[in-house]
Parts: sequence; structure tokens; C-alpha cells
Amino acid sequence: MPTSPTHRPSHPLLLPRPGHPERPGPGTLAAHVLLTGGGACWTDRRHAPRVALVHCGPYRLLRGDPALLTPERLAPLARGQFSAPDPFLPLLGRTFDPVLPWIRVVLVQRDRPRRRPLPAGVRLRPLTPADAPLLEALPAELRWLTETWRSARALAGSGGAWGAFVAGRPVALAVTHLRGLAHEDLAVATAPEYRRSGLGLACVLAAATAARHRGRLPSWTAPSSNGPSLALAAAAGFRPVHQEPGYWAGPATDHGPAIDRGPAVTTGAVTAPTASAQALHSPVL
Repeated sequence: MPTSPTHRPSHPLLLPRPGHPERPGPGTLAAHVLLTGGGACWTDRRHAPRVALVHCGPYRLLRGDPALLTPERLAPLARGQFSAPDPFLPLLGRTFDPVLPWIRVVLVQRDRPRRRPLPAGVRLRPLTPADAPLLEALPAELRWLTETWRSARALAGSGGAWGAFVAGRPVALAVTHLRGLAHEDLAVATAPEYRRSGLGLACVLAAATAARHRGRLPSWTAPSSNGPSLALAAAAGFRPVHQEPGYWAGPATDHGPAIDRGPAVTTGAVTAPTASAQALHSPVL
């Protein structure tokens, strides 16, 4: 079951402990799953877990002892982005082909953003639960924004989605993609014909302000090669705080279905992940 946003969940392998503050970016994935109920968290045992696996949308997080995971357990999580310490890399290599490393830049909003006036005829507003059908009907270039929430209605009612509308149609959306305990990692997408109009930036600034009102620091994650995304982040006042490796996992090699091997803790809807090539998205101004 999802955890109430006002309750601070705890997990010895996955969540910040005293003296170890939350890292923005992919490090918020476990908290997002526990807070929102999207995705799932698996551990090898209920008490004193030794290994943990989290997945939500296209993202996967591995922590603990890799010797306690098998290729059969990982195989259903093919075609997704893994965040994993180096000891897990041999296991990823045995499970998926190919495994492609890349560098992601994690940024937080530190500076005053460069605001631009909205063009005539554009309305900027937060989404509400009544907008769930709108999210369900998004065109392909925007639909990936909903992948980390358990439903379109959950995202629409989260307070973390802002849209720019033209004639009642959403042409740019910025959302809380991952909601951590101390950070909200934002993402944005703009309809092709409205790119470089400043609408994506306007949505990001509104979503960032809303995140701050909830007591969380806005963050941003992008591949180091994604110049448009990093340029948008800079315009919104985000500055790099660290870089970390990510691993895109292709199809699984032939390991058959995952086998349940004893006690596990799951949170949220345990369903087949919906990763796609859009995971390495390229939001633009």
C-alpha cells in the first residue's frame, strides 16, 4: 500500500539514515515507490534485508549483496535504466544483452531562474484529479511523463503536475517524476510544434515552486550528452551537484520466468515494467 506523504518511511538499505542525507536524482526512487505506491520494492527477507530491488516505470535500483540476486529475478526488468553499485555489474552482464553505460548529471535548483512572459493565448495551471482523462489521452511525445506514477489520476492529483494549455489542449507539461523525502526530481516534455517557445521552462518553474512549497528541493537528472535538457535546467536555475553512472539494460538473455525464492517485501502494484527507449528522454525548450 502507498505510504501517506506525511509519514516518513524507513528502510535500512534504501532510504537515508542519520548522517547520510538523501541524494537527489535516482537516489530518490525508493522513497518515491514507498510514498506514492507506484512501482515495487523487493527484498530478500522482511527483517534485516540483505539485498533490495526497486523498480518504477523505466527505472531500477539495486542495493545490498549482489550474490543474493539471480538472473532469473532480474530478467523481467529488461529494457530499463539501472542504478547499481559496481559489484552488481557482473550480474547485469549475465542477465541482459547489451548493458550500455552512460553518465547522468544530477542538478538542484540553486539560482534565480530566467523567467519569460507567456505568449498570448497560453494558460499555465496545475493539474487536478479532473485532468486524469487528459493525461490518459496524451500523445506519445508527452505520455512517458506518467510512467512513474501508479495511474494518471495519481499524478493528476499529486500537486506535482503543471501544464501550459493552448485552446484547452496541453502543449507542455512538467511533473514530479520522482518524489523523494527531501527532493522532487522534475521532468518536462513539450509538443514538437511548441518547442523553444519557453513553455517547457514556464511549466518547470511552476512545478519547482510547488515542490518548494511542499518542503522539498527541486532536482533534475539528464544524460551528460543531452544538451537541450541541461540547457533548460540551467535556464530554470538548476546547477550540477554530482554525476553518476547509469546502465541501460537491453533484452534479457534466456533465463525463463522469475522464481519466487522465499520471503519478500513488495510495495505498490507489482506489474511488468513499461520501460522504453523514451527512458533517455530529451526535453527541450
